[in-house]
Amino acid sequence: MTPQEKYSILKTLAGGAIERLKELPHPVVRVSGPLTSGGYGYDENLRRFLIAQETLRAEGYTVFDYFDGNYDERQIIPLKLPWEEVMEHYHVPIMETGLLSVMFIMPLWESSNGAKVEHDFALKTGMTINYLPEKWFA
Repeated sequence: MTPQEKYSILKTLAGGAIERLKELPHPVVRVSGPLTSGGYGYDENLRRFLIAQETLRAEGYTVFDYFDGNYDERQIIPLKLPWEEVMEHYHVPIMETGLLSVMFIMPLWESSNGAKVEHDFALKTGMTINYLPEKWFA
């Protein structure tokens, strides 16, 4: 598969994610943290993401879920694109919609290339940032 074909897949997945995001009851929050880089390794990072999302839902938040619908994240990982390109062609377009109101940041976010970009984006745009406590994941 050529890089252009991979970018086309990312663009399609981002478009689908944005459409799902538009359909959610607002305000919508997002979880950010290590998944494929940094943290505790992919399997543990994924477990922690799912815990964060479920805990926030239980508290009454509408959470944008990367793993819902088309399971975007699970389709992106096999493309083996550099994280910068995944951010540029998938995550940033979703964040740029302005449809996300709060970013919940997981522990060890600083060890994740993508989470650092998301954190900086949230700061730059004035999005509310909340840092999740480690005790949520014990």
